Amino acid sequence: MMSQYEIRQRQALEEKVARQIVEDAIKAGYSLNVNNGGDTNELPEPVIEAQTVLDAMFKTDEEHLLLYKDGARKGWVFFVYGNDGWDIVNDYTTNLEPIMVRANRTADQYS
Repeated sequence: MMSQYEIRQRQALEEKVARQIVEDAIKAGYSLNVNNGGDTNELPEPVIEAQTVLDAMFKTDEEHLLLYKDGARKGWVFFVYGNDGWDIVNDYTTNLEPIMVRANRTADQYS
């Protein structure tokens, strides 16, 4: 079983990787929303404020970060929480590869 310290370390790494993805997506011109398995998204509409997106995340064991451009959904990143931290990204649409570089590099440092 993980100690409280190990759990906090894992959560900090998950948050670091997620923050990198959110920031890089916004820099690339995407607006974002979060779906954690419900019928509706967490935010009323896609936004470009990183902290707003991050505040909507981490409420369930898994969720999708939805990326939009010009009002249309262009891709998604699927997060699964609670494993080792570095493996927070379970899957993503391949067109998002350019915005995943920094987060993948961070994850690779800890895998």
